[in-house]
Order: sequence, then structure tokens, then C-alpha cells
Amino acid sequence: MTGTIVEKKMKSGIPYLYIRLSYKDVRSQKWKQKWLPTGLPVKGNKKQAKAMLPEVLQQYSHLEYKAEDINFAIDRDILFTDYMDLWLSGKKKELEASTYEGYTYRVLHIKEYFESKKLKVNEVSPRIISQYFQYELEFGKTSQKTGEKGPLSIRTVRSRRSILVAVFNQAMIDGLISQNPVTPVAVKGKKNCDFAEEELFLTETEVTSLLKFLSKEYPRLLPIAFFGAYLGIRRSELLGLKWSAVDFQKKTISIENTVVKVKSVIEKLSTKTRSSRRCLPLFDNACKCLLQVKNEQEKYRAFFGNTYKNFGDYIFTREDGSCYDPDLLSKQFTKAMGKYGRPEISLHKLRHSCASMAINRGWSVKQLQYWLGHSDVQTTMNIYAHYDRQNLNVVAEDMNLMSSKAAELFHTEIL
Repeated sequence: MTGTIVEKKMKSGIPYLYIRLSYKDVRSQKWKQKWLPTGLPVKGNKKQAKAMLPEVLQQYSHLEYKAEDINFAIDRDILFTDYMDLWLSGKKKELEASTYEGYTYRVLHIKEYFESKKLKVNEVSPRIISQYFQYELEFGKTSQKTGEKGPLSIRTVRSRRSILVAVFNQAMIDGLISQNPVTPVAVKGKKNCDFAEEELFLTETEVTSLLKFLSKEYPRLLPIAFFGAYLGIRRSELLGLKWSAVDFQKKTISIENTVVKVKSVIEKLSTKTRSSRRCLPLFDNACKCLLQVKNEQEKYRAFFGNTYKNFGDYIFTREDGSCYDPDLLSKQFTKAMGKYGRPEISLHKLRHSCASMAINRGWSVKQLQYWLGHSDVQTTMNIYAHYDRQNLNVVAEDMNLMSSKAAELFHTEIL
């Protein structure tokens, strides 16, 4: 695999630096290319882009063809649970670490049900799959406190169905079966849209009130909440922010890395999507916030001395310099919001608040799409639509004023 720094002009006309990987594909054994954005403008940044090459080549080394990747014959009598392990090991080369951990977790739970049945891959029928789904919907969850069995959520069972579909699709490719037994079996219940998270948000006044509360009661959460509310940064992006991504002279901050967790905390070189990698202007109050974080970090560095953990150059860390556990941070924020009196507002809801405040200030769809790092403009449009629904009372008042001259035509009083 080779990596080359190349220039690519964006729609705005500004040229940016990209890393172009050339490699031999694992499956097709043909040469392919992959373009990765560095998020760096061309001028004055070529040396920095070249410095990123070794890490990128290491991260994407799994894409390259190797002799040991040649497919071998699979025993047609292989047990279904063993085949799931085989399928999962193959996925390790394709998936990011956090996604792979999620797959591992789901496969483990599926295997718990099928382990004792000793079924071969070609013995798993739609009826057996249907029985499995029914079991999960009734007894798939075990209470950690009492050990009692209870129902899994429909959403969780559907996520396990998606794994099974993929496993049996691969079994068809490997010639073990002719039809996928999962395809005709549905997980009945609510539609996926019924699970959509409510787009709750805070107003400008409420955000200010919250930040004042945090400054007194939870000062460590203050800068995190500030960036969530005003830059609309996702939790993973927020924890992935590094001082090297901040340019105080140009007043910019680059969203380039993320920190995520499934079972373990994982640092990722890339963001959620290509569009999530963005460079935002650093407005004055954001600069003041960052400088305060930097000053506090230096004080803690001096206090802890040799025991201070210089890990990853992260902006938002614990007092001793160690990396935040994403889930623990969310729990701390939820606890703070409970004390504030708004327990329904999660850390991610601050991102919603940022969107609503920007819309209220007259931002266009494209401005908001870039600011929030949406890969699909439809996602941004859905936010606009939801915000409009929240403001129907204002719309109704507008219509009252617009139709006021026609009021005399109607003589019935409103009850």
C-alpha cells in the first residue's frame, strides 16, 4: 500500500490536501484507490499532511491484499455458531474498531441462544429464526440485579436480525446454503420511525441559564456544555478535540478526530463521516473558553507533576490528564441536568439546541449542514421541519395578522 498527498479543489474554489491510498483489494485482488480528506488547506500545510501518512497507512492496512487472505474451503457441516465466529473474524479486517466491538457484542448474544442447539448452517430454517426472535422479544434480557428474564426491545432484536441477514448472505456466497432463512422473517412491532428520538432543545436564554448554573455547580462541565451548545459538536468529536487542531492566530478549530466507546474507549483518526471533518471559525467567546481550559490544564499538570497523564494532546480531559470515558461523561452531564431541573436534556440535546438557535438566527440549510457536519442535507432539512413544528404557534399568529382584513366576514364567536 502506498500513500500520496494530492490537491483537490472544493466547490468553494479553495484547494485542500487529500491522502490518496493505492492498494490491492482483499476480495477482488485488483488495484484500487481511496481518497481521504486531511481537512487542511493546501497553502502551508503539505508538511503537516505528510506527517499524517504513517498513521493513515497503518489504519487502513487491512484493505490490502495479502497471501493469507486467500479464501479456503469451508466445511459444509460447520456448526452455525462456529460459522458466526468465522464471519466475525473476516469482518475485523473491514470494520473500524468501535463498529467491530458492537458486532462482537451482538454475535455473542446470538450465539448464547444457538450454542446448545448444535445446528449446522444449512439446518437453520425460517421457522427456527422466527422462534429465536420470539424468544428474544419475551426473554432476551436478563436483569443484573435479580437475574430474571424479560423482553428485549424491538429495536435491539432488529439490530440482531441485521447481523443474521449478513451472516447468512455470506453463507450463500460461500456455497453453504441456497437461500437466506432470515429474509422472510420480520420482527413485528413498532415502525422504526416510532423510535425516533424527540428533538428536544434549549432556547438561547435557557442555554445561558444552564451555563451559569454549571459554572457554579459543575465547573468541569462548563466548557464541554459551551462547545456542545454553540459549536454543535457530537460527544465523540468533542472528546476527540486536540490542541493541535486549534489555530488561535487564524481563529479556527478543526474537527478531525473522535473518541468513542462500545466496551472500551477508542481513539479514531477519522470522524463519523467525511462531511463531519470540518474546520469551524473560532469566535471570540470560544477562544476565551479554550484559553480558560488551557490555563486550568496547566495548573493540573503542575499539581500532578510526574503522575500527570500526557495522553493524546486532548483538550477535554480529566484533572489528571487521562481521557474521559464517553459514557461516564454523559452520566455526569445527566446528573447535572437532573439537579438543574431538566433531566430530559442529554449532552446530545445541546447539539439540537445549537441547530435551533442557528435556525432562529436565520441560518441557511447549507450553513447549518456544514456547521453540524451532516453528510446528507436531508438530515438538516428534517431538523428545519421539526423546528418549524415547534413554532406553529408563531405561524398561527402570523396568519392571524395576515388574514385580519377578512375577519369581518365571519360573525361566529370562537368558543
